[in-house]
Amino acid sequence: MLLLGVPPSASGSAQRSVSVSTLEPLAAGVTLPVRLGRTLRAGKTRVGSTVVAKTTQRVPVTEGTYLDRGAELEGKVVASMAGDGTAGLPSVLSIVFTSLRYHKQTIGMKTRAIAIANFVQVGDTFLPVQGGSDRGNSSEASWTTTQVGGDQVVRSGWVGSVVGSGLRTVGRADYYGVYSLPAGATGSSVPRADGGLFDYGFGAVRL
Repeated sequence: MLLLGVPPSASGSAQRSVSVSTLEPLAAGVTLPVRLGRTLRAGKTRVGSTVVAKTTQRVPVTEGTYLDRGAELEGKVVASMAGDGTAGLPSVLSIVFTSLRYHKQTIGMKTRAIAIANFVQVGDTFLPVQGGSDRGNSSEASWTTTQVGGDQVVRSGWVGSVVGSGLRTVGRADYYGVYSLPAGATGSSVPRADGGLFDYGFGAVRL
């Protein structure tokens, strides 16, 4: 799973909002949690190969609109080298995503990767906290789960807070996804879609 960000430029929350009807360029600061539909291997996946990734949750794009889960990012592999497993010659697989498709509409775009997790790590974010009382609770709508990076999502009836170190509230969750708090005065007023990747200290990959 990847968390992709639109590089800096403009902005907007999504609860009392509606699905985008006309797809327009996304503002800087919007994030797109996406999942690749197939395994890509450095050195075996050919340069020039087309890659499609789909968003895994609702994505707020302005204060009044959002993209539903399943929007498609398309790009191409621009570098693929197996390497030998050493620091001097690491494996390299680079993808550049250049377009976004949503409800039969397509726009060009530029993104940068800001976090990456494998399918096991992401899968664990949908399970109750290990050893917690929720392991015996059949209602996932009220589970407490852990994001990649360690933050906990504390839900009741699907809605709840994301709690970081020191029991600090760093985001919120609902049936449609997990979101950071809006940046407010320091930037965008639109909450960031974070999927299973949340903690600000998680080893983000920046391009």
